Formats: sequence, structure tokens, C-alpha cells
Amino acid sequence: MLSTAVFGAVLGTAALAHAADFPEHRVNLVVWAGAGGALDTYGRELSKLLDEQAGWETKVVNRPGGSGSVGMSYVLNQPADGYNILVHTSTLTFSIARNLMPYKLDDLRFVRAMQGEPSALAVRKDAKLNSAKDFVDAMKKDPKGLRVGGYGTGGFHQYMLYQFMRAEDFEAGWIPFDASGKVALGLMGDHLDAAMMTPSSGLSQVESGDIRLLGISTDERSSYFPDVPTFKEQGIDLDGMVWRGVSVKAGTPDDVVASIQAALDKVQASDEWKTFMQQQKQEDLAIKDGDFRDMAQKQLDTQSAFLKEAGFN
Repeated sequence: MLSTAVFGAVLGTAALAHAADFPEHRVNLVVWAGAGGALDTYGRELSKLLDEQAGWETKVVNRPGGSGSVGMSYVLNQPADGYNILVHTSTLTFSIARNLMPYKLDDLRFVRAMQGEPSALAVRKDAKLNSAKDFVDAMKKDPKGLRVGGYGTGGFHQYMLYQFMRAEDFEAGWIPFDASGKVALGLMGDHLDAAMMTPSSGLSQVESGDIRLLGISTDERSSYFPDVPTFKEQGIDLDGMVWRGVSVKAGTPDDVVASIQAALDKVQASDEWKTFMQQQKQEDLAIKDGDFRDMAQKQLDTQSAFLKEAGFN
């Protein structure tokens, strides 16, 4: 019995040492989008603060493409040891729901959702549209008259457009971009007439007035954009929020995940993080572990039902 107790104590001490030692070398933050967009901005700030606040050594690795499957594949092809952390968005559930990636939720261990942000209908400042209803009227008059697009194929923003179309009974095409930052450039470069996008994706253009937001998908007016009416204010039944967060490969040990969580606690407690969130106009989330997984499952179920009803599956 004494030997068993000693052996158990040794195992427990070893596990604690393992957790305390993580990470022993550089950690990759695998951003599944291209450089320059909102997800990349979040990933790079997270990398910087993990280095500064938790004493880690990190590197941002961009792996865009395939509606997130390229970045996810990269992480899933590495050992389940926590050294390759996937930086992703709620596009995950849309991509799975539309069979755009050969993976499932159980392939990941969900760690933490850290940011939340609505979608918005955006146009250039010289557009003749002044409201979401103006956009609807224009699309009903000529479904091909406006070039509409946003980040990703089958993701959050395209889903928001489909909900918009369903609520207001109009048709529109979709021009996808592989990084959210390119959407604002698409508007400014006259490659798009309107976009469904997160405001932070073109924050400098929004703040300068070069891009105007005609509607935002919050329940009430955003404190960050108090002059932008919600879709609901305009009589349009449309609301929703995209999240950004981190996950690791399923099978990653509990003690490693606990070490990652402890590091993220330090990041989110820092003044630098709070300033960053204010500057980027983001909602500060801290949805962890099982709660994060449950949220993703509920979204997947809802989105799968909608996409089936809409004829996309």
C-alpha cells in the first residue's frame, strides 16, 4: 500500500512538473486566415501578449484557405501536445455544416473564445445607398445590380447575408475573399459595391468615413458605433455575432490545456489586452472548455438546419 501511495505521489508530481514546464519551446499560433484581417490582428496581439505576459515564445503561422480547413489540417497533422494552437472563428461550424472541410468538432479540444463581434452591411462613402432598406430595394430591383461579398465561403458573413435575403425576400451573389482585411480593400478598390463584414476588418476606413455602415447585427446599438442603426431598428429580423478563439488538437493532455488557460488568464487580465479590445471595438469574451464546445455545438445544429432548409446541403 505504501509503495502504491508513493507511486501515485510520484505520478502526480510528474504531472504537475509537466504542466509547470509547458511550454519548453516555441509555440505556433496557427491563424487559419491570411495576413491583415481581423483574425490575424487578434492572433498577432495574442502572440505578443503571450510572450510579454506569460513569458512564452510564440510565432504566428498563417495558413489561409479551404474555409479554414488548411489551417485546421496543419494543426491536426501535428502532435497533440499544445505546441500548435489553432486561432479560428465561428466559421468553423459553418464550414462543417456545409461539408467544406473533412473534419468535425470532436477533432478539436476547444480552449477559449476570446472575442465577439457583429456583422455589418458596409458600402463606400460615395454609395447612393443610405440604409439597409435602400440596399434591399436595390437588390429587389436588380439582383445582379450590386456586387456583394465578404470573408470566406459558407462562413459567418455569407450566412448573415443568406439570413438577410430570407428575411427580406431578395437574391444576391457572393464574392468571397480569403482574408477579412481584403474585404475593405475590395470596397475601396471598387471590386465590391456592398459587403457583409465585421467593422474591425476595415476599422480605419470606417472611422475615417471612407466606408459607411448601413446596419449592424447587434440587438441594441453598439456603444462602439452609436450612430449605426441595428438591422432590427430598420425592421429587418437579423442579428448575430462572430467569435474568435483558440483550440488545440483533440487528445492534448489536461495539464497542457490548463497551462494554456493560465497563460490566457494573464493575457486577458492585462491592461494591454483591455486597451487592444477597446481599440479594435471588440466584446471581451472568456468562454472556456466545455462551455465553448457546447456553444459551438448549438451553433452547428442551428446552422445545419438553416442550410438544409435553404437548400445548401
